[in-house]
Formats: sequence, C-alpha cells, structure tokens
Amino acid sequence: MSVRIRKLWSDADIAKLRSMAGNYPTAQIAQELGRGLSATVMKAHELQLSLRRKSDVVRRDNSEPGPAGMDLS
Repeated sequence: MSVRIRKLWSDADIAKLRSMAGNYPTAQIAQELGRGLSATVMKAHELQLSLRRKSDVVRRDNSEPGPAGMDLS
C-alpha cells in the first residue's frame, strides 16, 4: 500500500507559479515546481491565475471570412 505525502506550497513556489503563469506551458511550470500537472492547475485556480499562454490568445479580425469562405459576422 502506497502512502502519498502531500508537498506543501512554499512562498517561493507560489512566486514562481505567479511569474511563470501565462508565459510557459502548464506542463513546464509543473516540472519546474516538481509537482504534478493537476496540482499545478488546482493551485493556479485557487490563486485565480490564468495558465492560458498570452501567445495562445488569438484575436480574430472580423473582416476576414471564416472557414471555407463562410462569413462569421
């Protein structure tokens, strides 16, 4: 029977999460912190941090047609 020992979040861990959130992939943040992906996502949610990368946010120009020339306006 395996026993999981929960690793508490230090102030340094939280500061690193805050600085990396939105700038790096979530998997890389988790690896840097030595934590699992779900633990990293849950802590970011608890701190109300977005893990969505700023470079992934796409702004759509409404003047261009949609897929296969469909007008999405």
